[in-house]
Amino acid sequence: MVLFLFVFCVLFVPLAFELYLHLTSNYEDPIGYVFHAKVGFLYDHKTCPDKVNSFGFVDKPRDVSGNKKKKILLVGDSFVSGTSLARHLEDDLNKSVHGEQVEVIPMGFPGIGLGNMYAFVKEIGSQFHPVAVVAVFNSSTFANDSRVLEAIKLRGHPDHPMGLFFEERNGECVQISADSNFKEYVLKESPSENRHTLYTVLESGLEKIFGRFYAYNWLKDIVAQGGDKNFLGMDREFSYRYYQIKSMPAYAGLLAGWSFPDDLDMNSMFWVATETMPPVFKSALSATKCALLAFNQLAEARDFKFFLAISDDCSVRNNLLQQEFRFRSKPTGRVFLAKEYKNKIVLLAKETRTHFIDLNDSFGDDPLRLHKYNDIHWNENGFRQAAASVSSFLLEQPDFIEKISSENAQ
Repeated sequence: MVLFLFVFCVLFVPLAFELYLHLTSNYEDPIGYVFHAKVGFLYDHKTCPDKVNSFGFVDKPRDVSGNKKKKILLVGDSFVSGTSLARHLEDDLNKSVHGEQVEVIPMGFPGIGLGNMYAFVKEIGSQFHPVAVVAVFNSSTFANDSRVLEAIKLRGHPDHPMGLFFEERNGECVQISADSNFKEYVLKESPSENRHTLYTVLESGLEKIFGRFYAYNWLKDIVAQGGDKNFLGMDREFSYRYYQIKSMPAYAGLLAGWSFPDDLDMNSMFWVATETMPPVFKSALSATKCALLAFNQLAEARDFKFFLAISDDCSVRNNLLQQEFRFRSKPTGRVFLAKEYKNKIVLLAKETRTHFIDLNDSFGDDPLRLHKYNDIHWNENGFRQAAASVSSFLLEQPDFIEKISSENAQ
């Protein structure tokens, strides 16, 4: 009996933990990715054809001319990558328009900003002749719109970006294309004290055997963070990149007033009052404004309606993020303003005359129940709620109704 209980625990506990992480975490099966000069990174269809379609997105196969349904493109980062939000939105819309008239196509890739979303629509999505495009804006999008902040995140060189960006220069918006030779200019990697641990020596073999297990990825994160004195495991790496960029004369002034890691990180800074933000963060706001203007111009040129969906996580921070903000705000005394992030994007949407839906209004008094545990990403109920909110909003727009009712849409 004792032996049975021992074997049961050895087998059941890891499986139960794996199932728990599968339901509550945001780990994904490893999928390869490829770089395309016009759009930046996409998933590699060859590495995982059962999950990635030929266009490079986690989605089912799509045919640009296979049916006469009205196409809606759903673009964004990890909130969009996959089928959940698109599937629920498509179901809700088709129930309301009485028939299988609408097809919602997700085009997402983790960590991208509006510049890359624009590239997805212009270079790939236009083949579908969409009647509408919905871009999901969340709590990391502002930082992802900045090629300097993005370089710190990804170890790229700001002069040789890995994706498409917009910037304001002398009062005018300019487009900055991805550099196909970005690998030649990546920043130096920090000399990590974890570099020579037993885990690092075994990492390649462990990845091949356990790389698809959620529990393994969870343990890997714990190991990666273990040697850092700061709150997040990436603090050392981010700060090492930050100082490399700050040493470049072209960016020293832009990074003035921000001393990472003894200050708020790339995302958290957008929750403070605009006038107190260092220049690089104000520049990110201008980049977002330029991207919205470009999206609206593309919509007019390609004859589709453009809408922005502002995620509820732009106002809500879970316990882990609250703890992070308190930790980081101590050295500087910066003040967290709960609605400030959302207010910034709402203001930009109004200034650029961009139609937007604020998902914060529909997620109720306890929005965290619609998110994964200590994770900004929605759980399945969150996807359903977001889809219902977007669907209701779209069906209230006369221009959208006209588009999906017209006979000439492909």
